[in-house]
Amino acid sequence: MRGAGVRGPVMAIRLVAPPVAMAVSMVDARAAARANGNDQDAEIEIRVRAVTAEAEHFTGQSIINRTYEVTLPGFAEQIALPSSPLAEVVSLKYLDADGATQTLGAGAYVVDLKILPGFVARAPGTSWPATKDHPQAVTLTVVCGYGPDETTTPPAFKGYIVAKVREFFAPAGTPESPHLIRGLDGEKVHS
Repeated sequence: MRGAGVRGPVMAIRLVAPPVAMAVSMVDARAAARANGNDQDAEIEIRVRAVTAEAEHFTGQSIINRTYEVTLPGFAEQIALPSSPLAEVVSLKYLDADGATQTLGAGAYVVDLKILPGFVARAPGTSWPATKDHPQAVTLTVVCGYGPDETTTPPAFKGYIVAKVREFFAPAGTPESPHLIRGLDGEKVHS
């Protein structure tokens, strides 16, 4: 059995609900691709999602909401959030010493976002409960992202995605700009 405050050696992050919507509208993406009609929609969507993933990787942020599970073999002093911005802590569950699943109330922990992407820690004056000796004794489920669809995408991300789609669908021989990514410097999470 692990005691309260024991730092688990292995933290796993799993995406359990990927974003459904795209970070820019199909109308904007078609305009950037200079597409007439919807014949190229599948290819345009693939490109938008690829560029979005690139922007998210570069910045350490999630643009459109998605749900992650973070699992640990026991409670740590701080449980790092998998991405920013944090939209919601869905639950913080653990296996008690007998192996039964318990859910901590929101008053048992605090979320600190002073340093992004942030972390969950025990509330002042409390201690973490003891957990069963299990590789996935603690499960933090969170939603990260700016919102559910393109209407919540910050302008810097929209600008980058649209510009990269425009480049991809430009006439052959059109040079790509190596500097477009610099437009995301202000969105980069430094942890």
